[in-house]
Amino acid sequence: MTDAYAPDQVIAHVTSLTAERLSHFERLRIVTPVTTPDGPRYRTLDIRRITLLCELTDDFEVNEDALVIIMSLLDQLHGAHSKLEQVMQAIGAEPSEIKLRLSRRLAGEDTDG
Repeated sequence: MTDAYAPDQVIAHVTSLTAERLSHFERLRIVTPVTTPDGPRYRTLDIRRITLLCELTDDFEVNEDALVIIMSLLDQLHGAHSKLEQVMQAIGAEPSEIKLRLSRRLAGEDTDG
């Protein structure tokens, strides 16, 4: 499979998903397909989100207000994780003495003396 799935492919892939349910997730703006000349397309990440949304509503009876909040929090967590990865890469590019100083500071050790 590619990384651009048509709605019918997504519906076939996610067991409890229907066209109406997919449209409902879009109206809530918790899933947003990419617009292409061939129509809306969903990425692999979208399929994972849709699967999670179906599980939350089917298995845990989470209502739509809570779904919106949960997905917003997940998006924020993902953004923070990405930023942390960038910080870790930047620290990794620094000289050893700076990495050691940062490591000690993060551990709560005094680095002034």
